[in-house]
Amino acid sequence: MGDAQNTFGLNLRAVGETPSAADSVGISVNRVRTATILFGNAMAGLAGAALTIQLGTFQNNITNGMGFIAVALVYFGGWKASGVLAGSLLYGLVTAVITKWKTLGIVTGAAASLTTMAPAVLTVLALAVIARRTTSTPSALTLPFTRGD
Repeated sequence: MGDAQNTFGLNLRAVGETPSAADSVGISVNRVRTATILFGNAMAGLAGAALTIQLGTFQNNITNGMGFIAVALVYFGGWKASGVLAGSLLYGLVTAVITKWKTLGIVTGAAASLTTMAPAVLTVLALAVIARRTTSTPSALTLPFTRGD
């Protein structure tokens, strides 16, 4: 949907990089920003609902800090959907392998607690490595847009 190969994707990129230029060619900057916020929040809500439905019961702290992981994956993926998907699959693979090892008894005792931290530690290490390289963060990220500026 946000691909640079369709009109909405190009509009989204233009609004993220130079909102004043996007506005000058007739793109409604506030409308595009609002649509993407609504879409992102709807997807987060659906993910939360799917997680809750899967468990079938209320559980305190059900997300277990996954919001930080989600933000880290955006940086890890270089603000590209394919990169975020690759990072998500890698994170899921590491988490699944560790869970399987604990289930099979390969890792027990104190080592089991330490291996549970592995996905989070890998995330922090990945962020440290990525912080050293230049990322393609949208230049107008977090900047308000007022027409005529």
